[in-house]
Amino acid sequence: MRYPSSPRDEYDPHAHADALGLRIEYQRLRTDLGLYVPTADLIILRPRLSRSTERSVLAHEIQHHLLAHRRVSGAWSLRQERHANIRAAQWLVDPIRLRDVQRWSRDPAEWCVELGVTGDIMLAYLSAA
Repeated sequence: MRYPSSPRDEYDPHAHADALGLRIEYQRLRTDLGLYVPTADLIILRPRLSRSTERSVLAHEIQHHLLAHRRVSGAWSLRQERHANIRAAQWLVDPIRLRDVQRWSRDPAEWCVELGVTGDIMLAYLSAA
C-alpha cells in the first residue's frame, strides 16, 4: 500500500513508517503499548495488539518521530503525548466517514470500531475539532 499524500487518503501507518525509514519491531513492553526510540529510528510495538490498537499506537509513535519529540527525564511530556495523539488522529480519522457513522450511531465506542481507532485517538480528534 502506498503512503498517502494527505490525511484524506486511506492511511496505512505501516506504509508510512516504511516510507519514513522507521523500523518496527515487536517486543514485550512492561507498561507501554508502543515506544519510539529516536536514536535508532525504531518503533517498538507490543505483540498481539488488536488491529485498531496497533494502527492507533503506530500512528501515534510515528508522530513522535515527525514532531522530533525527545524524552525528558526518561518520559514523554503530557504536551508531547497530546500533540502526538492529535496529529495521529488527523491521519486516522476520516471526517466524512465519521459523519456517516454519527448519523446512525450516537455511541462513540461504535465510531471507534467503524473507523478502526482507539478511544484515545477518537477523543483527541474530537477535542481538536
